[in-house]
Amino acid sequence: MRWPKRVVALAGVITIVMLALFVRVQVDTDPESMLSADAPVRVLNDEIRTTFGTRDMVVVGLFSDQSLVTASDIDAAVVFHDDVSAIDGVAEDTMISVRTAIADGGPQTDAAAQAIAEEIAVDPLLAGNVLSADGDTFAFFVPLDDKSDAVPVSDEIDRLLDESAELAALERHVAGLPLAQEAFGDQMFVQMAVFAPMAGVAIFALMLVFFRRVVLVGPAMLLALLSVIWAMGLLIGTGNTLHIMSSMIPIFLMPIAILDAIHVISEFFDRYGRLRERRAALRTVYDELAGPIAFTTLTTVVGFAALALTPIPPVRVFGVFVAIGVAVAWLGTLTILPAVLMLVKESSIAKAVGDRAAGDGRFAGVVRRLPIGASRHRLPVLLGAGVLAVLSVPLIGTIEVNDNPVNWFRPGQEVRVATERLNDELPGTFGASLYIRADDASLMVSDDTVAAIAALQAVWEDDPIVGTSASYVDLTGGATGDEATTALAGAAQASSLTATLITPAGDRANIRLQLRNGDNQAMQSVLDVTAEQLEAMPLPDGVSAEWGGETYLNLVWQDEMVEGMLTGFLVTLAIVLVLLGILFRSVVWALIGIAPVLWTIMIVYGTIGLIGKDYDMPIAVLSTLVLGIGVDFAIHFVERFRELRADLGSSIAAIEAFAEEP
Repeated sequence: MRWPKRVVALAGVITIVMLALFVRVQVDTDPESMLSADAPVRVLNDEIRTTFGTRDMVVVGLFSDQSLVTASDIDAAVVFHDDVSAIDGVAEDTMISVRTAIADGGPQTDAAAQAIAEEIAVDPLLAGNVLSADGDTFAFFVPLDDKSDAVPVSDEIDRLLDESAELAALERHVAGLPLAQEAFGDQMFVQMAVFAPMAGVAIFALMLVFFRRVVLVGPAMLLALLSVIWAMGLLIGTGNTLHIMSSMIPIFLMPIAILDAIHVISEFFDRYGRLRERRAALRTVYDELAGPIAFTTLTTVVGFAALALTPIPPVRVFGVFVAIGVAVAWLGTLTILPAVLMLVKESSIAKAVGDRAAGDGRFAGVVRRLPIGASRHRLPVLLGAGVLAVLSVPLIGTIEVNDNPVNWFRPGQEVRVATERLNDELPGTFGASLYIRADDASLMVSDDTVAAIAALQAVWEDDPIVGTSASYVDLTGGATGDEATTALAGAAQASSLTATLITPAGDRANIRLQLRNGDNQAMQSVLDVTAEQLEAMPLPDGVSAEWGGETYLNLVWQDEMVEGMLTGFLVTLAIVLVLLGILFRSVVWALIGIAPVLWTIMIVYGTIGLIGKDYDMPIAVLSTLVLGIGVDFAIHFVERFRELRADLGSSIAAIEAFAEEP
């Protein structure tokens, strides 16, 4: 209050510095980043890529209402394959299509085209994958140098199809996890850029309804905006990438950051109306609210900082920098807010207070009657709340932990439509790998190993989730021992795809699965079926199996997220209870303060169970958000209620007096 211009100028300089850091932003939409770099599944996936030369893929599907097994259509597919292979970002050596079955150019006659289709139908690696059984669908599996190439490669594929005289008229779809992840990341950042300002506008409009004057609403909104800029600037400036999770910080932080400012401005209205002197009103307000504001900030900071306990790096970053943003908002409430209020013309403040004193409107009247009505009818209210809490318990038990990047899109969006279409017509677009290690190459082709893997593939063939599987056993024709080794050597000379299934040394193998469903629960079902089969018919000693692949990785990080978020929530709850006990100097009042927050969380999650919403990443953060914000209201209410009850000697009178306050 003594040097308002200096405070505002310093805040402006810091803001400019933070904005300047935005140019260093690096975006990361890769789900692998949800796990630390040394997570076993990430290490294994890297080993699979290095050992077998496998790549993340996009899948191109071309659909017709008549057979594509003609010389002209297959020749066009061969030309398209070669053109796609030449696109920057495509790993051409392992691209798979009908072209894979053709040594030279396309067929010259329809009879030759039919012969190619028959050859594909008996090829263990191509059958049902690159050409549908009825011959009306082509599929092209396009490997990427890097999954970040998915969108530009997809765009170039569309251009090539548009220019193809034979293929342009066919129904086309491009799908694949890398494309879904990139597309979702792009849309997420665009929507955050739209909805974060929209949230700010909505908050601004609500505050105008309550405070009536822009001159007093403006400082609070400015404070919320600065907290977002400073938090995001620090996040980017410290070298953290902007992940899908951290892109949500502005929309989470905006309503939280403004809470303390609303408390101060509300109380300032009341005090200024009585004292009619700005500096005295501000001193009175901060003398009364400094303690509660500090504790509400501390509990909210703890709530989000506890996310640092989760094993998911982007969630840790999210929690830490929301906590930093809340701390910045608290500091700004103590420094920037009074400085700005001191620079506003006092005549404008007097007019704003006068306007509000003339009437708070119908909404404010309803809000003020709520606590009075609830206190007078406390038994029905408490009984109703208890019934809702009890009813929510079984509903919470119905919530299922599940995620699928394709389901992040609304029905009807191209990425989702393409995936569903390809999964209906082809063996599936979701990949997983069962990595086989043998102590000795001879074990890999032993009778027991070959029999176990063949039996496992037979089980998968009957599983509706598994579209197809490919293993080195498919290339041996059922042979074992030296015969199998000879068959694999011949297969390696005939096709480069053999190297994606077994190493030249023969001691490591990659069983590739294509799944029709990318849900975590679908992947878990495949894991369960596999474990059951391997228990019934185990691999021999010296041979081990381990899961990898993108779909499996999604399952792993979802499981870790659930466990980590639960741990973070329980730790937060314990710390908040301790802080409330310290603030209120009473365990009973601490429990009373936390009870409405826990009730709200139960109702929210009960509603999620009722509507059948799966438990995913944003839902996981919800409990911490509710706890962080809810405790703020609890602290202010309990503190003021205890003061009023001590002064008035009655709980009902205290609640009625509280309802009349700003």
